[in-house]
Amino acid sequence: MAAVTGPSRHERLDVVQSHRDSHGVVLVLYGDLDAGTALKLEQAAAQLFNTAYPPEVLFLDLSGLSFLSVGGARAILAVHESAGMSRVRVVTGDRPAVREFLHATRFDAVLDCYRTRMGAIAAGSRSEFMSRVKTIWEAG
Repeated sequence: MAAVTGPSRHERLDVVQSHRDSHGVVLVLYGDLDAGTALKLEQAAAQLFNTAYPPEVLFLDLSGLSFLSVGGARAILAVHESAGMSRVRVVTGDRPAVREFLHATRFDAVLDCYRTRMGAIAAGSRSEFMSRVKTIWEAG
């Protein structure tokens, strides 16, 4: 897939699938994610989830965003809620404004957020996650 460094001239938001393997898909968002562009993200995620073999993990990489509004954060939450058996991990990248916005609105308490793609990938699979939760739960 061709590298994209920003939104195309006529689009305020580009959603680019940068990687796909048997475990997950990376969608990188470039531009502005707000109420006016939210549907583009939701449709891209729905195409991935509504297949015979949906990804185990969808990585939403927000590091290319130049703007995130409450409407955009709600779209991320809608993707999270529509994921079914897939997990959604949000990569904030080196965008303090994105990280701080998600924290200030408490969306980070609901979403699975990471600063880097490597951190999100290192979080492991669903079975590893459930094993960790069980260990923490049993530890008291």
